[in-house]
Amino acid sequence: MIRTFLLFVVIFTLGCNKDDDNQNPSNPNIIPYQEGLTTNFITINNITRKYLVYRPLGMTTVNAVVTVLHGGGGLGVGVSEIGTHPLSVFRTIADNEKFLVVYPEGSLDIQGNPGWNDCRSDDISGSQGDDISFLYQLNSKLISELNINSNKMYLTGTSNGALMTYSYAFQFPETIKAIAVSSGNLPEFPESGLCTNGSNLPLPILITHGTSDPAMPANGGCVANIGGNCNRGKVISQTATLDYWLQRIGLQNINPTISTFNLNTTDAGNVEKRIYSGAKPLIYFVLNNAGHAVPSKTVYTNSSPASGVQNRDIEYSEEVWNFFKGLQ
Repeated sequence: MIRTFLLFVVIFTLGCNKDDDNQNPSNPNIIPYQEGLTTNFITINNITRKYLVYRPLGMTTVNAVVTVLHGGGGLGVGVSEIGTHPLSVFRTIADNEKFLVVYPEGSLDIQGNPGWNDCRSDDISGSQGDDISFLYQLNSKLISELNINSNKMYLTGTSNGALMTYSYAFQFPETIKAIAVSSGNLPEFPESGLCTNGSNLPLPILITHGTSDPAMPANGGCVANIGGNCNRGKVISQTATLDYWLQRIGLQNINPTISTFNLNTTDAGNVEKRIYSGAKPLIYFVLNNAGHAVPSKTVYTNSSPASGVQNRDIEYSEEVWNFFKGLQ
């Protein structure tokens, strides 16, 4: 009787230990996020920050994590809602490709809208929160709990989120594999420290920019200068931004492969795609006559004097994912 009881205890104990192991986030077979879109929180320097995670149905292993940064002064993490914003298309692509999509929410600007405290020193009306620590610690948290390394981490953003993507690439490039930006130029007057003298580690990058973008001028100047006071700071030109990244990656002497196409003749103009090949490639989409909106074939953004006309010849999320996937 005693032997039988002890045998039962041993079997029960082993069974309990096995179950406990399966609850450990470090287990490579466990993804600590439910399927679908979930709201999550992380505390950074005693401040609670929010991020959404989209886990596709049937996803059992993590092959990639794409973190998507919204623009400033608008929807915030609402860009994740299907059909609302072109950045929501990452979810649709993830359903087929089975990667994790993360939508962090930036800190509030002076008008109470979520945005990002990027490297602009002269953005007096933008967000002032410690967004760089938030993104760094969130990236570290995801790597740890998903039991992966930085080669599976990717970062992309638009507008203010594009400048925040650049900011992250200056300060923590070793923690991600590659970046992609829509409608973002480098600051003309960056903050001191790592924003000015940060890392020169080469990173693969994809860039899209409209030549008629009124909010992020292709020739440089004031950002979203609706009131005329230039209170969102200044950026350098798109050409100067491109030249910086070509130099940083070591592609300044590479002749790009160029192709043009115009799939949607009702939008502002055609697209010129330049591919700078190398160990760390750069892809640059020139959206002729297009404005500030993220380009998309499937999610339409209304035209306005503040944003211009959306390009509808490419699907930004699709191009970015194909770029990231090609690096794996």
